[in-house]
Amino acid sequence: MIMGILGPRKGLDRAVHRSWLDATRDADLSAGSLLAWANSTDGRFVIGSVGVLSVSSGDPDRLVWRHIGWHQIERGGFDADTTTLRWTLYADQDGQGGPDRHDGLDGAVALQHPGRLPMVFRDRVNTSIAVEQFIGLGDDEPAPGRQHRTPGVIVSGRRDLGRRNAPIHWHVSVPRGISWDSPGIRELAAESLLRMRAEYDPNG
Repeated sequence: MIMGILGPRKGLDRAVHRSWLDATRDADLSAGSLLAWANSTDGRFVIGSVGVLSVSSGDPDRLVWRHIGWHQIERGGFDADTTTLRWTLYADQDGQGGPDRHDGLDGAVALQHPGRLPMVFRDRVNTSIAVEQFIGLGDDEPAPGRQHRTPGVIVSGRRDLGRRNAPIHWHVSVPRGISWDSPGIRELAAESLLRMRAEYDPNG
């Protein structure tokens, strides 16, 4: 442990921190301050910063980092029983919206001592949401939130917290239990996306 370091970086080896900083710069990311970190049960490092979630791989003396924008995470959370952080990414990672035709990409990492990382994960994902609304089939107006049993779509506008002046990334997804093949869903998705972008991001 590196003594004399206080705050979120406490206990993180200087070489690991330097490796992470270099990797974010090489990726042209504005990662911002490190907010929390943890070791995984298989020896990886997991860092939550203002701008990105970063997960390492490789040998300790030659780490390779994967950076995940908070805005890329469709859903996720922490399972306290297994101390596992899980997430699912949007399938349409171009951020241009449109129906997601495939399942999102799943990720998971079991943490030794989670600390503040689960709280940072939840906060950063929520902070990246510029707007998120459920629009049901036959609805005249969109409704906030995503817990709906009525067939419909979720339109999300997300901000990339790791890049300055980044445009809003738009996604359309369907709630669990609803299929893209359900009658009217694809048409509703296209119409709802145009409507939401015109209202919240007319210059995007």
